[in-house]
Amino acid sequence: MTGHGLRAAARRRTAVLRNADLRRMLAGHAVSVLGDGLYAVAAMWLVYDLTGSTAYTGLAGFLTRVPGVLKLFVGPVVDRLPLGRVLTLSEFAQAVLVLGVPLAAALGHLSVAVVLTVMPLLALANLLTGPAQNATLPRLVSDENLVRANSAAQVTAKTVDAAARGVAGALVAVGGAVALYVVDAATFVVAGILYWSLSVPPRDGENTVEGLDLDSYLTDLREGVALLGESVVGKMLVASLFANFLTGVTLAVLPAFADAVGGPETYGLLLAATTVGIVIGSVAASAVDEFPLGATTIVGFASSGLLWTLAVVVPGRLATVALFALSRVPAGVYNVSVSATIQTGVPDDLLGRVTAVVGSASSLVVPVGMLLGGLAGSRFGSRTVMLASALGSVLAGAYWLGVPSLRRFGPPTRVSSGEFGGSGAS
Repeated sequence: MTGHGLRAAARRRTAVLRNADLRRMLAGHAVSVLGDGLYAVAAMWLVYDLTGSTAYTGLAGFLTRVPGVLKLFVGPVVDRLPLGRVLTLSEFAQAVLVLGVPLAAALGHLSVAVVLTVMPLLALANLLTGPAQNATLPRLVSDENLVRANSAAQVTAKTVDAAARGVAGALVAVGGAVALYVVDAATFVVAGILYWSLSVPPRDGENTVEGLDLDSYLTDLREGVALLGESVVGKMLVASLFANFLTGVTLAVLPAFADAVGGPETYGLLLAATTVGIVIGSVAASAVDEFPLGATTIVGFASSGLLWTLAVVVPGRLATVALFALSRVPAGVYNVSVSATIQTGVPDDLLGRVTAVVGSASSLVVPVGMLLGGLAGSRFGSRTVMLASALGSVLAGAYWLGVPSLRRFGPPTRVSSGEFGGSGAS
């Protein structure tokens, strides 16, 4: 391709960013992610520092993630509420709750029980955010720009997340984990203000949540679950859940693994490395969106498992961090490609509840993985548990290879709008 052709291709890929509402949404999400990245390091390290136990870090992860199972039940509500307002109120609620830890510390009552109590409450306040964000993006951009919009969203969020996690370990070492909770509260407030400025086009049936009785609610819920059972999206979900389970196992023992390698700074670097890898993969997703998703996923899962194994067994902190980053590149490609596939193929009026069902399923397997991973780490050691998680990626790739509809799945850009809405889309 000539230099002129490369410049033209770059302009096409970045044209989606001319959308002012998309830029505001990306800014709000980025600010929220900034605080979340600091919080993720501060909270898990604070639990580990207070207890010295992987069993407690596994329990912390479980309590943080398990409320997400309830996303299944908020999907029908998200599909009927003004999306900008949902995002705003969720951020403000989280700002209030996260201040519980620094308040307890100021009063001299900080304990692991306080930290563990705030974690699930914060997760409950965040329930509507994921489904609302997924339902908002297709309202702001056209179907043909969804892959690029998702890529921009992933790159923006993950770049900020990587930066936050990369410095969080050093900030914990210098100022303590509790101080980061205050910063997190401020970011929630700023993110809420940015979401408030969004102008999201209304949908049919919006602002009708007051008329959502039990029968219609259950009908809406069944429609979202039925679509997953009848379409290829449900088959995609199985592989993702298996990989997510072992990711949860890994997250439970990561503080202990990092402590053995070098301490809180290493923990922040490892979290940042995984995020950097996802950023790179998110950027690469728009460059491979014309390739069959089945092929890129099979190769990606297998490569991820191999690189993750090398990250654990190769000595040296620099090599471990670099290999962790590389192992997450296929995950970035997969996340963007599958998100665009679902957002295009699922009808708009079902998208909120379908993504809520998917989020609920993921929110069940990840905390279970963290709980079991923490217990396994106490018995077998963090290194062994880390190696077990690498096997999950390889097996997930094998699953895609063994299911014909997944193995033959075409490029995300070839998915027709709403094509998963019928029972024949399997």
